Amino acid sequence: MTTETLLIVLAVLALFLGLLAIRFHVGLSLMVAGLVGIVLMRGTDAAVSTVANQPFSTSADYSLTIIPLFILMGVFAVHARLAQAGFDLAARVLRRLPGGSALASLAGSGLFAAVTGSSVATVATMARVSTDAIVKAGHGIRLAAGVVCAGGTLGVLIPPSIVLVLYGVVTGESIGELLLAGLGPGLLTILLYGITIVLMVLVGRRRRARENTALEREPAMAGGVPSSPSAGADLPEVAEETGSSGGTRQDRPDLFGFMLLVVIFMVSIGTIYLGVATATEAASFGAVSAFVILLIRTRPPRWARAIKESVTEAVGLTAMTFLLMAGAGVFTYFLALSGASTAVVDAVLAADLEPYVVLVLCLLLLLPLGMFLDGISMILVAAPLLHPILSGYGFEGLWLGVLIVKVAEMALITPPVGMNAFVYSGAVPEAGLGRVFRGIVPFIVADLVVVAILILVPDIVTFIPELSSAK
Repeated sequence: MTTETLLIVLAVLALFLGLLAIRFHVGLSLMVAGLVGIVLMRGTDAAVSTVANQPFSTSADYSLTIIPLFILMGVFAVHARLAQAGFDLAARVLRRLPGGSALASLAGSGLFAAVTGSSVATVATMARVSTDAIVKAGHGIRLAAGVVCAGGTLGVLIPPSIVLVLYGVVTGESIGELLLAGLGPGLLTILLYGITIVLMVLVGRRRRARENTALEREPAMAGGVPSSPSAGADLPEVAEETGSSGGTRQDRPDLFGFMLLVVIFMVSIGTIYLGVATATEAASFGAVSAFVILLIRTRPPRWARAIKESVTEAVGLTAMTFLLMAGAGVFTYFLALSGASTAVVDAVLAADLEPYVVLVLCLLLLLPLGMFLDGISMILVAAPLLHPILSGYGFEGLWLGVLIVKVAEMALITPPVGMNAFVYSGAVPEAGLGRVFRGIVPFIVADLVVVAILILVPDIVTFIPELSSAK
């Protein structure tokens, strides 16, 4: 790469970050920055040709039909109140555990994230509702912040995951096998998040008990003994649950709705596992089943309104996703045209480093991207670069995909500028950014443990796809 080309690449990257800094749409930022780079390298005619052809060539792929189908399936499920049924059942089942309301909110965030495919959208939607429920149950706002921000990242691994689908599209890995590969790590993440919540609750209870004991031992002071901790302290990290269901609805949970949710999951993911359908066919089966369930769960006078709202919402989410893909396609074309992608891959491979050192360094590169991009954007930008580098060291493709997607979402809750934390503090201003990050830290530790386990035991990722292919 010549010095002139290097300066152009750096200028384009600076322009991209500048557009993000003024809150320009990520997809448009990628497209504008890429087009400017092409103009500087090849002239206006090449840029016009690119903007006319590249978005079409990026999106005109049969495998991409899985994205609107999964989005439509999820939106139908939400409007059929199936996600609420899952949340209510989780709240009822988990209410007697320490931090039952927080565990139920974690389940709700995971369900919503799996439906929308966006961690940031999940945090923005669930922040107020989950925080009110968790605080009403007597827990601190730091716990609520950690649960909501971390819970939003669950949707990247739990099928149907739009992020895993996009990873398969940009890298050529099997989309069906990627969806199955995300099951084990997704369940492992839920388990460790749940353990983290319980530990935070128990530690908070012990701390509060010690504080109360210390207050009782203090001699009486003039004007009386204070009845509460010092002013301005955080809400109690944990107190006893104040309601039988942690602030959730007291009526009987919607078991029928939960069973219908399981049916949709089995139709969409179970058919892939059994080898009955391809990923695209399974997505269409799931969308049709969710549509039928929406009609069953909605009275005839409201059918038209429910269908219209669902389709409108699905079209908006699909358009947003494809705009990101179009912008990333133009930007990736510029990087290929400049030779930057090839130069980076060749430089890393020529460095002759240990494979696992390169793996860790590549994963660490994803963390700063969480300051500017959401999970989908990170995958579209970073996966075409990181996948060839790590594949060159002999790492298995499915395993790499799950690791990269997991760390990309982890970047959204990593200080100092995890995007989820800022979205949460904007939705819940009384939390304060400092307390939000303190609440997130234990979940970051849990994520690090998950990543370490996945590196040490890759069979957690590959077991289910291998079992499926053996059928």
